[in-house]
Amino acid sequence: MHFVCDLSLILIAMCTVRIIRLTMENYFVLLLILLAVPWSFEATPKLKPTKAAIIDLKNKTEVVPSSSMPIANVTAVHEKLAEVHIDQHKTIRISKGDLDDLLDVYMGKIAESAATIKDKENEINKLQTKEHTDDDLLKRFENLTEICNAQNATYTAKLKEKADQIKELEQKVKVYETRLKRKQHVLTDLRKQNTSSAALIDHLRAKVVYFEGKFREKKDDLLADWEAATTTCMPYGMTSGIHLIHLPGFLPFLVSCEGLTTAGPGWMAIQRRLDGSVNFYRNWDQYRKGFGKLNGEFFIGLEKLHRLTSSQPHELYISFRRFNGESSYAHYDDFVIGSEEEGYELKLLGHYQGNSSDALRTHDKMKFSTFDRDNDEFTHMNCAEYHHGAWWYDFCSRSNLNGKYFKAEVDNVQGIFWEQWYSFRSLRSVQMLIRPKSQMELNDLPRTKRTVPLKVH
Repeated sequence: MHFVCDLSLILIAMCTVRIIRLTMENYFVLLLILLAVPWSFEATPKLKPTKAAIIDLKNKTEVVPSSSMPIANVTAVHEKLAEVHIDQHKTIRISKGDLDDLLDVYMGKIAESAATIKDKENEINKLQTKEHTDDDLLKRFENLTEICNAQNATYTAKLKEKADQIKELEQKVKVYETRLKRKQHVLTDLRKQNTSSAALIDHLRAKVVYFEGKFREKKDDLLADWEAATTTCMPYGMTSGIHLIHLPGFLPFLVSCEGLTTAGPGWMAIQRRLDGSVNFYRNWDQYRKGFGKLNGEFFIGLEKLHRLTSSQPHELYISFRRFNGESSYAHYDDFVIGSEEEGYELKLLGHYQGNSSDALRTHDKMKFSTFDRDNDEFTHMNCAEYHHGAWWYDFCSRSNLNGKYFKAEVDNVQGIFWEQWYSFRSLRSVQMLIRPKSQMELNDLPRTKRTVPLKVH
């Protein structure tokens, strides 16, 4: 009886045996297939022995060569043969016993393979467990990495903030260092100044002692002057200095007495221009009170001048000096100034004598004018502003002894001038003096010829 096995089942079994390293499930499938093979054999009808069959029995087995795949020789048993059809042209005949032996061999190999597979599965499980462990470690590592990155970002921001703070502090340190250096320089300068100041203090103390002595002397002189106060400078004769004058009904005041003049002794200075150190462009109140320094440039004051000239008759002596050194004078023998209610009018001049010109004559009977008290004859202009001074202006002026001081000779209506002799050319120095008229006769005054002829207007 012959059994015919499906070629596909045999091929599956052989392929399954060749890839023995497959998974356990594949081996189980192979085992089921092989167990099912004996039931797949088909009984063939018993044929009458032929010559070919006899030859086949003698050879026990006959293998039909395969053109594509080598297959192990199978020994056939006379009573039962299995035919394995490889394809429609090739067939393998094998006995059931040989097939059982072959199956035993395969089953042994399958068992070995199953054990190997089990070991591999254990290894795979271990590897999978390790893989899971590695995954966990990787996740932990990633988590730690994220935490570290977050902390790194935080620390980086903090470091940047600290770096900015450090830079700011460094800038402040530089500023403070600069300030400290400046303070040190200032301190050094102050120490030097302190040293020089100590020397200056010693010097000033010595001066204080000196001036205290001078002050005591002046005090004694003033007390003496107070006790011997007079109404004029005549008692001081040919000496020059500052003395106290006491007029009836008026507070005592200091005056500059000039004893050494070409006009003789006993003169009192009421106005002096020397170098432009004092501004003479002042208001009415300042001209009323007086201003300047008695030992330099000054104006005695209109009120004092009124009190002096109204207490007794006075004469007026004016000296001039040009920038080229030339000098001249003008003398008036009866000089009287009115009260403030009268506008400090130039009430009297008397007779003129001198070598300059009678330039003050046109101002006779005129009130005194300043830029804030316009008493001149012009209605459309202020002569005090025009001439930058203060004077007994009429239709403005032929003289302007309280005008602006120029450092050189200029032809300017604002300057100090005495027309006609000098026109508007500015003068270098001027001094106005008065003294009681009864103290000196006119024929005792110096007589000189004019150096420039009078200009006729």
